[in-house]
Amino acid sequence: MDKGKEMREGQSENGNGDIISSLLSRARHGLWILRHGRGGARVDLLGKIGLAIPAFTSILIIVLILSFLWFESIPILTSDVGGPAIFLEPTWDPNRDLYGIGIFIAGSFASTAIAIGIALPVGIGAAIFLSEFCPTKIRGAFRMIVEMMAAVPSIVYGLWAFLVIVPWIKESLAPAVQSNPVTSWIPFFQGNTNGLSLIAGGLILAIMLLPTVISVSDDALRSVPQSLREAALALGASESETARKIVLSAALPGVGAAVVLSLGRAVGETMAVLMVTGNSLQIPYSLFDPCYVMTSIITNQLGYAYIFPMWRSALFAVALVLMLMSICFTTIAKIMIKWGSKTRGIV
Repeated sequence: MDKGKEMREGQSENGNGDIISSLLSRARHGLWILRHGRGGARVDLLGKIGLAIPAFTSILIIVLILSFLWFESIPILTSDVGGPAIFLEPTWDPNRDLYGIGIFIAGSFASTAIAIGIALPVGIGAAIFLSEFCPTKIRGAFRMIVEMMAAVPSIVYGLWAFLVIVPWIKESLAPAVQSNPVTSWIPFFQGNTNGLSLIAGGLILAIMLLPTVISVSDDALRSVPQSLREAALALGASESETARKIVLSAALPGVGAAVVLSLGRAVGETMAVLMVTGNSLQIPYSLFDPCYVMTSIITNQLGYAYIFPMWRSALFAVALVLMLMSICFTTIAKIMIKWGSKTRGIV
């Protein structure tokens, strides 16, 4: 056997052994304190146990949800009418045992991409204004308004979009871009629309993402040491150059985390998107085509599908994909923050 491999295996075994030994030692020490300890030592131990319970409960809940979704998804993923290919197939027709969920994944990704494409520059621009240029007297009011936007229920956003954005797309946006010689030839602007469309879902999602992007980016920008700003200004940089090249650069990990967290919010949003995207079983090729996202299909059909094992299992497979995507986005955000903090000497 390769000597390096032997050493690595030995270190791994020693590492595992050290961890187990440390845990056993802590457990024995804790039992001794419970039996013989008095006063502060026992109170400290009971406090640590009390704080550890919610932490381990959170982990247990995530594991149980994933296990439950996986267990419910097994019938469709191991069936002859389903299998792993359902993640790529574009046809959903439970009456014919066709359970392709690719159209829902495509609809979710397309609406999310539009939302991120709009919310990212607008949100980061607003965060830079709040952090670097906003007068102190009105900064608090702006931040309070942003926090209020985050507290608005998604159903309210959906109703507003249904009454305002959808008619605007039908009566103003679509006719304007389809009659303009500059944009009328672009494939993304083709097709008739009643306003219930992919672009409607993307726009309302972008508005809903703005509070997250602005708040997290603002926190990241404000965490940049003031000494960096002063040094840049002392070297002759203007305020806009300092904000763009120094502050934003130093805060990039936090801004990136805001983007990734927004992705998770956008993919998992349900009610507002359900009300404005048209819920049509097709892959959208134009911004004015209707679409169907993953959350909407679960909300609309789970009640009917619950007594049909394959149909129900396919919907749980959609939920499993959503859960895994959310976990991936959160993990990427954590890695970006950790990497950015290390590379910039923050930790």
